[in-house]
Amino acid sequence: MADALIGGIVINEILADPNGANNFDTDGNGTADNLDEYIELFNTSASSIDISGLELWDAGIGQWFTFPPGTVLAPSGHALVMTGVQSGGSLPSGAAGDLFFDAGRGAPLINNGGDNVTLYDPSSDTFVQAVYNGDSLDDPTLGAGGYSGFSSTASRIGSGEDFGNDVDGQSVQRTGDGADVFTTDEPTPGATNICFANGTQLATPGGLRAVEDLRVGDRVTTLDGDAVPVSWIFVKCWSVEQMCTSPNLAPICISQGAFGNGVPQRDLRLSQHHRILVEGPISQRMFGAAQVLVPAKALLALPGIYVEQPRQPVSYYHIMLDAHQVLSAEGLWSESLYLGPQALNTIPDELLQDALDVLGLTREQIRNSHVKPARHLASVRQGRNLIVRHQRNAKPLMRLR
Repeated sequence: MADALIGGIVINEILADPNGANNFDTDGNGTADNLDEYIELFNTSASSIDISGLELWDAGIGQWFTFPPGTVLAPSGHALVMTGVQSGGSLPSGAAGDLFFDAGRGAPLINNGGDNVTLYDPSSDTFVQAVYNGDSLDDPTLGAGGYSGFSSTASRIGSGEDFGNDVDGQSVQRTGDGADVFTTDEPTPGATNICFANGTQLATPGGLRAVEDLRVGDRVTTLDGDAVPVSWIFVKCWSVEQMCTSPNLAPICISQGAFGNGVPQRDLRLSQHHRILVEGPISQRMFGAAQVLVPAKALLALPGIYVEQPRQPVSYYHIMLDAHQVLSAEGLWSESLYLGPQALNTIPDELLQDALDVLGLTREQIRNSHVKPARHLASVRQGRNLIVRHQRNAKPLMRLR
C-alpha cells in the first residue's frame, strides 16, 4: 500500500535529471534543462482532496514549495510541481482534474545522484517520503541537513518508499498511478490517452468498420479468434492548439506497410501510449513471452513511424470490451482499452464510473490490477530496446497470418 497523506495523496513520479542522455523537455521551450525536473503527486482516493498548505521539502534546500490556498485535487488527479518554467516554455497540461505548478526557481534542487522527496502536511503534522538512486532516508524532524524549520514533532506515514534507480532523461515512477511497484521510464507529466484516432478501421465479422461508426454491442474480431461485443465507448477530442501546447497529445502515425508485407493496410493513427503487438523469438528471450504489447511511441525509431504534426483536430476513441483484447486495426494487431490503473487518469470520473459499472469493478480493484492484460505489457524503455534488437538482427516485428 502506497504511503499516503490526508486519505490518499502519494508521491507518484520524480524526474531528477531531464538534461541527460534521453533529454526530456517538460516545459516545451526547445531545451531540456535541469529546471525541467519535477515532482508529481497523485490522488489515489475516490474523492477530491484539499491539498492547500502541503509542503515539499528538500534536504539541501529546505521548504521549496507550498500548495496555494484553494488547491483541490480531483480523484485520480495529478499535481505536478516543476522546479522552474524557462523562457519560452509553459507548464504542461493533462486531463481534467490535473494541476500544474511552477515553483519559480532559477536553479535546480533535485539531486541527480540520489535524493529524498519529502511531502509534509502541517495540519496533521505528518509527512511521507520517497528516495531514489540509493539515497538513505532522512529524518527531517532533527532539523539537520537543510530541514531547519521542519516540525520536530511530525510523524512519518509508512516507512518511506524506495523508487529505485533512474536513467538520465527518464523518471522514476510507479508502474501504475498509486501502485506499489516502481520503474524507470519515459516521463509522464499529467495523463495520457490510450486509444484509436478517428478514421481507424477495425476488423469485425462483417468486414472493416470505422471506429467512429462502432456502437455498444457491435462485435469486433480479436487475435484469439473470438468475435467480441463492444461494451463501452468513450471519445475525447483535442484541438490543434491543445496538441501544439502539449505535444504528447498528438497522434503517432504508423505508415502503410511500416511493419512489412503491407501492414498496416493504411496509415494508422494512435495515441502515443496505445500498445501494438510485437512478436517473435526476441520477445520470448527478453520477456519470456513470444507476444508483447509495446507503446506506439516506442516504435519511433522505425522508418515510416512518426509523431504527426497537428494540422487538424483529432478525436481519440476508447473501445472497451468485457476483457482486454488484441484487435486488428488497419490489419495491425493492437489493444482494446486496458482498464488498468492508467485509465483512472485519462477518463473523466463520471464516465469512468460507467465503464466500471459495465465490468462490475471498483476503482480499488483497478488500482490493484484485477484486470488481466491480454498479453505481456512492455514499458516504453523496454519497447525501444526490443525494437533495437529487431533492427540489429533484421527480424520481422510480427509473423504473417
